[in-house]
Amino acid sequence: MSITDAEKQERFQILLQQIGLGNDAVFQDFTKDGKIEKLVVDKTNKIWEFHLDVAQILPFELFQMMRVGMNQAFAQIAQTTMRIHVRDETVTERLVTDYWNDTITPFAKQSPMIGQLLLEQTPVFSAPNFMEIRVHNEMEQTTIGQRFQQAIVESLREKGFPNMVLRTSLLDQSETDKYKAFVEAKEKEDQAKALEAVQVMQKRAEQQASGDGGGAAPSGPFQIGYKIKDDEERKKLGDIYDEERRITVEGYVFATEIRELRSGRSLLQFKITDYTSSIIIKMFSRDNEDAAMFKNMKKGMWVRVRGSVQMDTFVRDLIMMAQDVNEIAGVKRLDTADEKRVELHLHTPMSQMDATSSVNDLVQQAGAWGHKAIAITDHAVAQSFPEAYGAGKKHGVKILYGIEANLIDDGVPIAYNETHTALKDATYVVFDVETTGLSAVYDTIIELAGVKMKDGEIIDKFEAFIDPGHPLSATTINLTGITDDMVKGSDPIEVVLQNFKDWSGDAILVAHNASFDMGFINTAYEKVGITKADNSVIDTLELARFLYPHFKNHRLNTLTKKFNIVLEQHHRAIFDAEATAYLGWKLIKDAKEMRDIDFHDQFNNYMGEGDAYKRARPFHATIYAQTDVGLKNLFKLVSLSQINYFFRVPRIPRSQTEKTTRRTHHWLCLQPRRNFRSDDAKRDGRSRTNSRFLRLYRSTTKTCLPATH
Repeated sequence: MSITDAEKQERFQILLQQIGLGNDAVFQDFTKDGKIEKLVVDKTNKIWEFHLDVAQILPFELFQMMRVGMNQAFAQIAQTTMRIHVRDETVTERLVTDYWNDTITPFAKQSPMIGQLLLEQTPVFSAPNFMEIRVHNEMEQTTIGQRFQQAIVESLREKGFPNMVLRTSLLDQSETDKYKAFVEAKEKEDQAKALEAVQVMQKRAEQQASGDGGGAAPSGPFQIGYKIKDDEERKKLGDIYDEERRITVEGYVFATEIRELRSGRSLLQFKITDYTSSIIIKMFSRDNEDAAMFKNMKKGMWVRVRGSVQMDTFVRDLIMMAQDVNEIAGVKRLDTADEKRVELHLHTPMSQMDATSSVNDLVQQAGAWGHKAIAITDHAVAQSFPEAYGAGKKHGVKILYGIEANLIDDGVPIAYNETHTALKDATYVVFDVETTGLSAVYDTIIELAGVKMKDGEIIDKFEAFIDPGHPLSATTINLTGITDDMVKGSDPIEVVLQNFKDWSGDAILVAHNASFDMGFINTAYEKVGITKADNSVIDTLELARFLYPHFKNHRLNTLTKKFNIVLEQHHRAIFDAEATAYLGWKLIKDAKEMRDIDFHDQFNNYMGEGDAYKRARPFHATIYAQTDVGLKNLFKLVSLSQINYFFRVPRIPRSQTEKTTRRTHHWLCLQPRRNFRSDDAKRDGRSRTNSRFLRLYRSTTKTCLPATH
């Protein structure tokens, strides 16, 4: 089925939402009509190449944000690249300048000399699409022309630029001579500065050794200049927007540096923050006593500073030139709540790239705030538990042991509402629904059809349209072939549902991707006041995947063609139901021959076999141990994830959590927000959950592993 421009634009907007740029009004003019033309997947190297179509060349800032966002969003799946096509290929000098360094950097690794030459200059742009760079000699000109010229043009082409023309021109002799003279003079100046610095350091060392003018570092609170009164008005760093003649600020010192100047004076430079903003503060020594005092300025102090704010041409930002600096007592953050909280999601340095504070410091802080307990939930590891145990004893804080696991659904059930029913003698109701959308909560059924099968033969049929009460969308009409005239005047949904439930009786329900169809049926039952179906269910999609894992896909139309089953009109409920019925009977017979399955409750015995854990996409679940036995169970799961189920990351199959905690009183809290799937998801059986809502669902999953009883 060909994809319309509207669908391409919709997928582009979904991509922007997934990488966090969907609501960015700054770049809306560049993204509002964008499309995903196609996605090229290199399965061998795990590379996804997105072919995007946009109105004009993207600003480099937006291009960079999209590239980083896509790499982060798909990091667990594949490496991503972009090939951009633009409808308006207008190029400006600003665009060439912004993209130049990013384009050249990969080639600089191949030839550092040429890379340095290209990175040190910006090409001269001239209309219509010409770029010119300067080189020192013919060798550089030849190398660029043979090895890099075409590659640079192609790299820009991938970013949306038209076919650019890159020219090289030789610097004239006078420019080359001036450049060489400049380099030689710079080297001599650097050597002279280095020698002078050594001499100054030697002189200071001699003065300090003889006690002549070295100045002893005073003890006590740090103070340079006058005392700053406690009642003096102070300004927040976040409120400093322009130069100021004289103000007073306070802050925490998080970096210090002392420089020895050629004049013999010292420069103290330190950075402070009051958590509204940060600023660099500079102060020059006035005598040897100041120079000695500078050494007492340490990271971690709280200071009160008075001076002027001015623009510094070196750092190109506002800095403060201090006149008076006083050390003050640190400002401590307090927890004044009557009912203290318990942190249930804490990472330590043992959790890779997640934390920098030690476990002892974290537990000590929790104890200082009066917290009774704190939970350790590192990603997939438990190495911090011993240190956390000691810190908890030391500071009187109870440690809750847990992990943030990479949980996977290593097998989707084939059968639901399992019963010990003989498959050979059972009666089956094979059904299908056509809907106005993909949400069982917000969309409705417009066609419900089924066939009743006994001993491999269809013995009865059920078919009914349902009027949704509003016009059908063009997408629904194009996909299903159902029009407004066909559903207009049909029976109300409550009548159709009751008739279908009475007609089905206690037969085994069968559907292709049963989780979708049963979800709609049970939600509809609940809306009209009918009790949910408690029939046994078989999902032919998962059954086909189980019996024939080597098939390229397991869509209904693919399977019917494979097994020579007639499917008259795909995406019409009655025809899909008839085809699924014959497919289901074929699969049930194959299950008997291939796996010796005779009863309904035997289908799920094979979940999680083989390498199923590698194909599933992991999601985060927080697991806590409630007792010592639960802690032992937790260690078992960690070991299994690191040894038996490691694929890119340590994974814990859901089936293993059930096996490890079997015969225990454990519970699983799932708090899904909202579940979306693409329009093809129900038809081809592949779940494509909207990532934004999927993250909300996954981030709130919690499992507890208590003691065995």
